[in-house]
Amino acid sequence: MAIGEWRSARRAGVFEDGAAIAVVGLVPLALAGWIWQWIDARPWSSLGLTLDRVSASIGLLIALVGVVVYRFAWRYLDGEPHQRSFLRWMVGTVLAAYLLVHASNLIVLFVAWSATSLGLHRLLTFYRHPAALMPARKKFLISRIGDGLLLGAIGLIAAHWGTIDLERVLAQPQAPSGWAPAPGIVAVLLVAAALTKSAQVPFHTWLPETLEAPTPVSALMHAGLINGGGVLLLHFAPLLNREPAALIVLTLVGSLTTAVGVLAMWAQPADKRILAWSTVSQMGFMMVQLGLAMAPAALLHLLGHGAYKARAFLRASGVPPQLAPARPLVPWRALLLALAGSLASGWLLARGDAFGTLAGSSPGKLALTAIIALSLGQLWPIIMQLPRRNPMLPLIGIPLVTIGGAWLTTALYAGAAAFFAPVLGAVPNHDAPWAWFNAAVPLVVTALLVVLHPFLGVIAAHPRGHALVVHARYGFYLGIIADRLVARIWPANRRGGE
Repeated sequence: MAIGEWRSARRAGVFEDGAAIAVVGLVPLALAGWIWQWIDARPWSSLGLTLDRVSASIGLLIALVGVVVYRFAWRYLDGEPHQRSFLRWMVGTVLAAYLLVHASNLIVLFVAWSATSLGLHRLLTFYRHPAALMPARKKFLISRIGDGLLLGAIGLIAAHWGTIDLERVLAQPQAPSGWAPAPGIVAVLLVAAALTKSAQVPFHTWLPETLEAPTPVSALMHAGLINGGGVLLLHFAPLLNREPAALIVLTLVGSLTTAVGVLAMWAQPADKRILAWSTVSQMGFMMVQLGLAMAPAALLHLLGHGAYKARAFLRASGVPPQLAPARPLVPWRALLLALAGSLASGWLLARGDAFGTLAGSSPGKLALTAIIALSLGQLWPIIMQLPRRNPMLPLIGIPLVTIGGAWLTTALYAGAAAFFAPVLGAVPNHDAPWAWFNAAVPLVVTALLVVLHPFLGVIAAHPRGHALVVHARYGFYLGIIADRLVARIWPANRRGGE
């Protein structure tokens, strides 16, 4: 069936301009690079690009998502007058993202960074009605802020390190010029640029509003392009891990974004809006992991979220299956089950320290272990709510899911830490007072969300609680504030970058 679809696309002339050849050819190229890095972990550099285990893994994700979304797009847009133009822009954006992942020359990195943004803007404005143009304009202006911040960081690097080669910069902990604040300022500028790219508060409001764009754009954006900020920070992870200010900013903003995204997601009535706000919260958690100096965990999260979200958006256009009603639980019982599951999962995760890197004396490791335990604990009330004919299901399912989830998590994190160690190095063990504060913030936020979740129904039934749900549904009106700012800078009757 798939072969027949590709042949029909070929007869329709979709592939005449070579776009399909480029995106399909990217898959074996990325796969060969990934296999090579499995065999030989030594990085290979040429022409401002570097192939290593980090770039090979993310590059393979981008290539696979690109080819799947391309195949979906030519059917989705069948009959559209500008179908081929859309496909060319989509392929160009995928290639720019692939270049960004492999860039080790800072000029090449900046060009790829800007090209992904410009390509995404063209895709978001494929349908030129007002509901699509406003979020695209917000994204365009926010991206230009990110461009300026990244350009400022590159300028400081060139001035104080005397090079634009990323490997040489990372090899020198201090700027050769001797100006002590240089690394800290560069790190903060990089973090700020990443926050604009990956939809962190207050730069997030455009993302949940882009659902008027074609479904392939949503899949490509949520599965790959939104990871651009994380990719940038992974490039500079050894530098960031030495700068407390940058790590604290990442954790604070990431925790706030996670909370806003989760609260808004819980209040949404439509599947695609739930997925969009889910991406906001997931990107926030990725920033938290980077702020805790757990770069291998953030990279593993990036890969898993990208694969899941591409599939979720491409399937969201269909009719959801009819599900059996869940068994209602008393809120206090659901909370006690979640806390009991968290304690059991936390104990198993700590015992799994023999596997590697999760449990340990580092505040970052301890906080991430506790956050994962709280997440696994949420499975207990879910299992109890499943419709069942066999009363033994909870007695079998709860231990199986808890033990399997905890040990699988420790194995995955340990494997990621070992596999990416040649590039990212060992996970640092910060134990200063700022590190304990940095670890406490996301843990407290996660615990509050866990406590709040079982009582959503009770809260929504109260008049004031219902008002809070409405506020959350509209993203606490941060998007409206952003719309007013954009309208002043970019009036509706001005086309600008479109």
